[in-house]
Amino acid sequence: MQHRVLALLALLSAACGGSSLPASEPHPLLTKGPPAFEEPTLAGEVVKFPQKGRVTVVDFWSTACEPCVKMMPAIEALYKERHGQGLDIVGVSIDDNPGKVEGRLKKLGVTYPNLLDDAASSMRGAYQVDELPQTFIFDKVGKLRVVTKGGEEDDVAVIRSAVEALLAEEVAPAGSGG
Repeated sequence: MQHRVLALLALLSAACGGSSLPASEPHPLLTKGPPAFEEPTLAGEVVKFPQKGRVTVVDFWSTACEPCVKMMPAIEALYKERHGQGLDIVGVSIDDNPGKVEGRLKKLGVTYPNLLDDAASSMRGAYQVDELPQTFIFDKVGKLRVVTKGGEEDDVAVIRSAVEALLAEEVAPAGSGG
């Protein structure tokens, strides 16, 4: 029910031409935020997130999670549309088989960076992920602003609405006092 209300609010905002931030799922890190990470992707590049000056989406998923996999084409479309305008997306798979993850990403046509949160990593714990999929959306200053959980169809609308609102937000230059 809460997912439907969040999606309705996001859709109404978009229909009215507004860019207000949709409501977030409750999450303890909304007040203090997780630490920044610098991790190697499956392609071997190192990615740092959240990235200051860019809206960052961190999506925790698994190859065995059908709602996760169903959301990925829409997340990829958002990445392709908005990456050049200040959006970074990082997928974090909780699988322990890189080959399986790479195969799924290739089959889905996913091009945004993905990495594994295996036993050697601590991202899932740091982000306090308690169900999949779980998506964290950070603003341009690196503050966690929206969390979605569960992979309802409405979650994609909430993610898109949050990204649009955060990309539109003006950020005060560093050192400018009030």
